[in-house]
Amino acid sequence: MISFDFDYYKANNAKEAYNKYIELENKNKDVFYYNGGTELVTYARKGKINFDALIDINNIPACREHKINGEKIILGASLNLNQITEKNYFPLLSKSVQVIADHTTRNQITLGGNLTGRLPYKEALLPLLVTDAKITTIGKDGFKTRKITDLFDKRLKLNKGELLLQIIVRKDKADLPYYQDRKVKQSDIDYPIIHIAAIKENDDIKVAFSSLSAFPFRNNKIDKIMGNKDLDNEQKITKIKDNLPGAINSNQRAGKEYKEMLFDSTIRDCLECLRGAN
Repeated sequence: MISFDFDYYKANNAKEAYNKYIELENKNKDVFYYNGGTELVTYARKGKINFDALIDINNIPACREHKINGEKIILGASLNLNQITEKNYFPLLSKSVQVIADHTTRNQITLGGNLTGRLPYKEALLPLLVTDAKITTIGKDGFKTRKITDLFDKRLKLNKGELLLQIIVRKDKADLPYYQDRKVKQSDIDYPIIHIAAIKENDDIKVAFSSLSAFPFRNNKIDKIMGNKDLDNEQKITKIKDNLPGAINSNQRAGKEYKEMLFDSTIRDCLECLRGAN
């Protein structure tokens, strides 16, 4: 149970949700948007966060959209992970999220919650980084659509009260050859030791990582190394390690040396898989 009292509001559209957030914040209330709630409720039950109010965004139509619109795939922030895999409009995203937690929990974890939550893994982010996805938000300047690579730096940097509504992916990029792998310590529902997602576009390979270091990332220097035909695989691995934006870290699932070994083998597998892909 949550041991403190709070107010609950249900928003029917994006403007209503944002305006309510600002109204409550101006009254010095601690406010959170409520989507799937798995992480929020868990932290609240453990006493790690407190709040005065929740704004439920699940009724907002834009957050529920799940469709192909011309050359774009529209993914609402309130879609749960199982809904994404069932329609499978974006195979790399489906592969990346169907290994998160168990089937029952994936009915509660939402795409927006995975991208904006406190946990560092954010595994749904990786396919969005490599395909240069865009996100639509509402905030103090109204509705805005921007590239996710311009907003993500260790975390999704939204303004106070800014609400994530949709993710937009170009269909031609979602259909590109891809590689995905996730290494765990014991069972498939463990947090990852390393998770990698990559696509091949013409001769370029774009790759993103989670759980290798303290934050997920995609790095343009690493993309260029991956596609450099003048380097063999071992040279690429060495150069990639020299250009990591964060150190490979030890954690409770694996030590640094073991993670480095998994990293090396995963990069080799990725390069071999995508070498002849068209």
